[in-house]
Amino acid sequence: MPNSKPTPPACAKPPGMLRHLIFASVMLLVQGLGTWLLYAHWLRPPLWPFGKRPLVLSLLCLLWLSLPLGHFCWGRFHQPWAGALYGVGYFWLGFLFYAACTLALSTLLLGLWRLFRKPSLRLRQAVAASSALLAASLCSYGALVVAQGPQVKEREVVLDKLSPAFEGFRVAVVSDTHLGMPGLGRAFAERLVAQINALEADVVVLLGDMVDRKPEGMAETVAPLQNLRAKHGVLLVMGNHEYFHAPLAWEAHFKSLGLRVLGNERVEIERIALRHPEAEVGEPARLAFAGVYDLRASRTVGQRADVQRALEGWNPATPLVLLAHQPRLWEEAQAAGVDLMLAGHTHGGQLWPLHPVSARVNHYVQGFYREGKAQLYVTTGAGHWGPPMRVGAPPEIALLRLRAPSPWPP
Repeated sequence: MPNSKPTPPACAKPPGMLRHLIFASVMLLVQGLGTWLLYAHWLRPPLWPFGKRPLVLSLLCLLWLSLPLGHFCWGRFHQPWAGALYGVGYFWLGFLFYAACTLALSTLLLGLWRLFRKPSLRLRQAVAASSALLAASLCSYGALVVAQGPQVKEREVVLDKLSPAFEGFRVAVVSDTHLGMPGLGRAFAERLVAQINALEADVVVLLGDMVDRKPEGMAETVAPLQNLRAKHGVLLVMGNHEYFHAPLAWEAHFKSLGLRVLGNERVEIERIALRHPEAEVGEPARLAFAGVYDLRASRTVGQRADVQRALEGWNPATPLVLLAHQPRLWEEAQAAGVDLMLAGHTHGGQLWPLHPVSARVNHYVQGFYREGKAQLYVTTGAGHWGPPMRVGAPPEIALLRLRAPSPWPP
């Protein structure tokens, strides 16, 4: 039986306006610096004579301002033109990231060249054009990966304590859809739900960061989630982005869509092992799913991620799958005896070569990890955040087939 869930205490609303101002200020600084470096090294005369034309300078200023302006307009008006401006701003941020990478490489190459001879204007033009083309190619590839949408990745997971009654039990794992971001609206949600339902999973688990805005004006965007179908229901844990945007309202809204929201709670599924030769006829087998609050919840709703509370009353002979948005809880999960932990949050690094940075921050980035009998699976997520591109970390829907160590013969 699921353990009881305390009512989250009332707490002060986060300083949303201050957070928006900080975001806008940081983006103005970052994009301003990046745009200036791009202009100084790739466009400024005498490298290219057209670099001083008013049209070029005006376009660069618009791109510089596009992200903070888009962020403000998208949040205030939620109109297609605002979403387009917001999307352009984030795409420009992604381009500046890859421009910085290729600029560092080209600067190193030109520096080595200068050890032997002074680079000619034509060589510097060729290096600048090649660097820009490489950055644009990486961005285009990443945008194409996002446009193709999440792909289904099937994996098999052997759980030592799994009863043969659960042999082949299918768990669809979805995370980080970030609905409400430009390009991640109702149409994306409908396609995603159709993909998940086509898998005919026994249970669907949603691992947080499903939305990226406050609930106001988002009812139509998230409505397709109520059409998710699974034999044993849809389980959800909220992520840090839900806790950025009215978490209690989102929890209530998710429940109204028929999703089971777990916050330091556990549910158990029973099956009857009718054919297993070692089981008595009618003997029930169980599989437990527990879900914890996100690490950010302590700062917004006064609840902390508490694995022990989620497992309260759990029989260790029952295999248990822990749902957590962030993989940093795995050490605690191992100590508690969890068999399998599912997490998201990292986006798999989203943009190569940021994978080592993500590993440094989150410890685990994507795929399977094992320590003793405990296993962790970190999904790359189905959507994206920030630049609408993915390089080296394609979006996914994971379908995990649970296997018993000794299933009975067919």
